[in-house]
This record gives sequence, structure tokens and C-alpha cells, in this order.
Amino acid sequence: MSASPSSDQSPPAMPQGSYGYPGAMPTIGIDLRRVASALYRNRFIVGGIMLAALVLGVVVTLSTTPVYRAVGTVQIDSQVSEVLDEDAAATPVEWDVERFLQTQLDVLLSRDMAGKVIDRLGLARDDTFFDRMGIAAPAIAAPGKTMAETRRDIIASSLIGNVDAELPRYSRVVDVSFASPDAKYSSTIANAYIDSFIASNLQRKFDSSSYAREYLEGQLDLAKERLEASERQQVDYAQRFGLIDLPEPGDRDGSVSLVQTNLAEANSALNRARTARFAAEERYRVARAGSAFAIPDVQDNGYIQGLQREIAAVSAQISSDAERYKRDHPVMIEHREKLAGLQQQLNAAVGNARGALQQEYQAALRNEQRLASQVSSLRSGTAAEQSQRIQYNILAREAGTNRAMYDALLQRYKEVSASAGVSTNNIQLIDRAAVPGAPFRPNPVLNIALALVAGVLLAAIYTILREFIDDAARTPEDVTDRLRLPFLGTVPKIEKGADIVTELENPKSSSSESFAALRTSLGLLSAEGLKTILITSSQQSEGKSLVAYGIARSMARAGQKVLVVDTDMRRPSQHQIFATSREEGLTNILTRQKTWREVLHEPQDNLHLIPTGPLPPSVPELLASSSFEEFRDEVSELYDVIIFDGPPVLGLADTVLLAQRLQHLVFVTEAGRATHGRAQSAIRRLRENGIQIDGAVLNKFDPRQSGYGYNYGYYYSYGQDAAG
Repeated sequence: MSASPSSDQSPPAMPQGSYGYPGAMPTIGIDLRRVASALYRNRFIVGGIMLAALVLGVVVTLSTTPVYRAVGTVQIDSQVSEVLDEDAAATPVEWDVERFLQTQLDVLLSRDMAGKVIDRLGLARDDTFFDRMGIAAPAIAAPGKTMAETRRDIIASSLIGNVDAELPRYSRVVDVSFASPDAKYSSTIANAYIDSFIASNLQRKFDSSSYAREYLEGQLDLAKERLEASERQQVDYAQRFGLIDLPEPGDRDGSVSLVQTNLAEANSALNRARTARFAAEERYRVARAGSAFAIPDVQDNGYIQGLQREIAAVSAQISSDAERYKRDHPVMIEHREKLAGLQQQLNAAVGNARGALQQEYQAALRNEQRLASQVSSLRSGTAAEQSQRIQYNILAREAGTNRAMYDALLQRYKEVSASAGVSTNNIQLIDRAAVPGAPFRPNPVLNIALALVAGVLLAAIYTILREFIDDAARTPEDVTDRLRLPFLGTVPKIEKGADIVTELENPKSSSSESFAALRTSLGLLSAEGLKTILITSSQQSEGKSLVAYGIARSMARAGQKVLVVDTDMRRPSQHQIFATSREEGLTNILTRQKTWREVLHEPQDNLHLIPTGPLPPSVPELLASSSFEEFRDEVSELYDVIIFDGPPVLGLADTVLLAQRLQHLVFVTEAGRATHGRAQSAIRRLRENGIQIDGAVLNKFDPRQSGYGYNYGYYYSYGQDAAG
């Protein structure tokens, strides 16, 4: 009897607490039991992640370079006291004071102030700042900037990132702090910020302050020393590399280097030589390719012209005497000899003219090559000089900057000296930054707390991702939710070393009780009663054979007459469970070699077995034969239930053939076993062939791994003494 086609509709969800397993824990938005189950299953990895995060936090704390923060204080007054009473300013309103104080803090933390600190401490001169701060010095300049500008920008950014200024509420005393890995260096830079801040503010008021004049005197001396040093360095550099500038013609202020002047002159000479070589080459080419008498030098040669006239005269004489004398006459012979001599002299003269043109061309070519080599050498020298002038220009700019600074300071000093009004500075030093005795970072307590929080988050993410990609059915809900099958019951996982057959001997064991509950669930499948049941799974080793045996054993204990038929001919196992032989069995029946009674094993009164028998050449042909249906119909009349232990669904056609010839199909899946989609593939294959799956059994179920807790086992262990 064929099974009815399966419906595409999802099976109804099973009610909580049905088929003997306890109801779900109360949930508020999320399933707490699933969360507990996931955490329990992943407890070692979760604990490992949290422990690793904690260890990492400790390692980071111990390996982090200590950072020291030096703090100094300055007082900022919004109004300064004036020497002259008439210069006293009006008292500012409160909101203007707050804006003024915030402006002062912005000035203190600005990049301009960082530049003043760099100049005050000379931080850009060497790599001391980079070494003390633990940052790498730049190897190349940033695009569009020089190396000095790049270094200065990096130092300024580092200063801005590590300096801080805090103004407590209702106070005008500002805490100026700087943090670095070096305690003394932190104090030095913090004090440099304070000094630069005070000096910067003072510079804006020095035109009316005597203190400003004293400050400017010191700055003038320093500026003068820097100017003299930079000018000496510029001159020394020019002398060392022989950088000589000549005045630009027609430009009083402009100048050009000696190498550039020589290069320009050599280029001009090369152009003239190249022009001369072109002309000589053209004359020589014409002399070689055309008639020699077409050469201007030949045409203008007086000696050649004289020879041509003599040749013409002798030729005329020969023509005249030829009428009177015969060819071999002495007069005619003399004329011809004279003509040959003149012609030879003419050819020699023309050849000499051609040779002179060739020599002229070769001389012009050599002169051009010599000048080209000289220009190339001068160009190399110019390139080297340009490379040297980069540093020279840097020194020149530095000297110019120093001079401009000196001139500006001198001019300002004159203005201040001429000023009559004097005011005091409204920024006063309260406390200089002392060398800190202990680091303020890292904070061990905070780091460990953050590490624990990170560990909890990582563990949660790991657990969620693993549960999301894990397709294993672990709980009854997974059977209905993931496999979309009605849930029939669970078979508990037996302890390691235990024997399921021995377990089933005890009617009060957890295994016996689980199969009793499963028997009850199967009894609800059909009002007419069960007759033929196929037990299968998606893949091997999921325990379908033991489930088939357990169901049969439970039904037999309930008084039903049960026959177990082992149809897994490729990997038979029922003969091992029943502790009997499989030499003769279903194969002999289907090939009509034996009757089913001849191969029947009767280990118990109500529980009989027909093993597979020998492996046939083609299992599908036997299962599809009419002899199988005859065997099924015959034993169905004598037994209450026939349980067929079928092969796995995937990779074989046997299960589909069997399911199409039997009434009911029970799908067995191993709890907690990742199927990688095999279970869904097996179910889809059965349904595509029009086979209805009556339900699923969750085998090797461990309530502790599923999140049900230990109380689940109590339902299958009543009547047993409690441990302890």
C-alpha cells in the first residue's frame, strides 16, 4: 500500500509538554531555555573566549608602555591692570568672560602654539622627540612638502594629540598637561607649553609692557645669533660646493650660477658648431653625389679654371691640326700627350677639392661632438648643482627667515621702546609642571573590566553565529522548526559502555520508558492501527536500527505480535542486536529460494526477526519485485505490526522503494549531530517522491546538552532510587 503524497504545508507545531517531555521554560521576548542550552553546549568555548579576553587584557596592560602626565597651572585673568588709570578697561560681563576663557584655551591647544613649542625646544632638529614619544620618524617627505615640513607637521600633530587643558567650573586656573612615555619629557613639554602660552600672550601686549621690552631684548639676541649662524652656514655650504652666482645681465637683483652660465655658452657654441657641420656635410654630400665642376669651391678655384682653359685650347688645337695631320703624326701625338697631362692635373685638383671638403666636414663633426660632450658634462654638473642648491636654498630661506625675524623683532623693539603705556600680563604662572612619579595610563582595573566586557560580547557573538549556522536538531522544538516534521518522541542517550539491549530488559529504565512513550505516539498516527512501519534516517550511524528494535521490543512487551524485517542490506545490524545469524533471510525470500517461515528467528514469543540474508547483486530490483509485496501481505495477516529497518535515504534508492510499499515512515535523527543539510535533503527527497513522513524521533537525546536540564530525566526514571 503506497503512502499518500506529502503536503507542502508545514506540519502543525507540537504543543509544549506533549509526548512526555516537559514544557518550555517561561520566555519574555526570547527563549531562555534555548539561550541556556546554547550556553551550556558552548560552555567550554565561551569560558575559553572570556578567559582569553581576560588574559589578553592582562597582557595588554602589562605590555602597554606606561604614559606619564605632567600637569602645570596658569591663571587667566580677563582684565589686566594698567599703569595709567585712564587706560583701565570696562569690567566685562559674565558671558563675555566665559567666551574669552574658552578662546584662550583654544589658543593654547592650537597648532600655532604647538609650532611655538617646537621652536622653543628645537624638537624638529633631530629625532629626540620621535624616540621619546615612541613614534617613527618619517622616511620620505609628504606630497608637496619638504622633509623638514613633514617632520614639523608630525611633531605638531603629536603635540596636539597629547596636550590637554582643563578649566574647572567657577575657576580661572587652567590645568595644562602633557602625556608621554617619558616622565621628565612630559614635564619639559608641559612647561614649554606654559612658557610659550605666556610668551605668546605677552608678545601681543609687549608694545605697552616693560616686561615685553626685556623679553624682546632676549629674543633679539637669540635672533641675532640664529641669523649669524644661519648666514655662516649658508656661506660655508656655498664655499664647500663651489656655488658661485654671477649677476644677471640687465637685472640688478637677479643672479645666475657659474655652471649655468657655462652651460648656456656651451649650448650656444654647440648650436653654432651644429650649423657649421650641417653646411659642411651638405657641401660634402653634393661633391660626392654630383659633378665635381658643380662644386662652388671648384668653380671659384683659379688654378682649376686655368687648367680648364689650357685643356680647351689644346683640344681646339687638336681639332685644327687634325685636318692637316694624321693621327700618328708626331704633332698630333704631342698634342694628345699634352692634353692627357692637363686632364690628369685637372682631375688631381678636383680630387684635392673634394678631399678638402671631406676634411672640412670631419673637422666640423669632431668640433660638434666635442662641444656636445662638454654640454653633457656641464648638464651633469648643473644637475648636481641643482641637488646641492636644494639644501643651499633651504639654508638661504632659513637665513632669510632669521633675518626677517630679526628685523621684525628689532622694529617691534623700537616701537615698544617708544611706547609710553605699560601693562602687565593677564596670564600668570601658578605651578610649573613637576616630573610625575607614577604613570596615569594604563589603568589595570579599567583594562580588565573592558577585557571582560569584550570577552562577553565575543562569546555572545560566537554563540549566536554558531547557533545560526548549526543545523543539528538538539531539541523537540528543533525537529518541528528546522526539519518541519511532527515530533514523535525522544530516545535518551545511553551512558558510555552501556548496552541498549540490556537497558530495554528493565521496563523501568529511561530507555524503556522513552520507547513506551514513542509507542504511544505511534499509536496516535492511525485510528485503524499500525501495520507496516519503515524506520529510516538521512545518513548512517544515527541509531535507526536500535530505534526500530526498541519500538518493536516495547510493542511486544505491550502484548502485540511484532515482526522486525532488516531491509538495510548494505549495512545490516538487526542480526547483531538479536544476537543471531543473517546467513538466510529476506534476500532468500525475495529470490524465492526460501519461504519466510524458513528464515524466521523467534527469540521471544511476540518478537520475531527476519534478517537481510546474503547481499544480492541488485537491491532495488529485489525491493521493487512482486515477491516483496507478496511477502508483505502474507506476514501482515499474521502479525500485528511489521517494523522494517530501512537503509539511509541519501545515496540510495532503497528507502524510496520501501516507503512507496509501506504504510508509515518514521524518520530518525541523531540529537546534536550537525547534518550540514543532509536531513533536509533526505526529507525533501522523500516528499518529492510523494512519500508522507509520519514523524521524527530524536535519538541519543541528552537533556543536559539540549538545555532541558536534569529534571527531564526524571520523567523517564520514576521508580528508581534517587542518587545520594
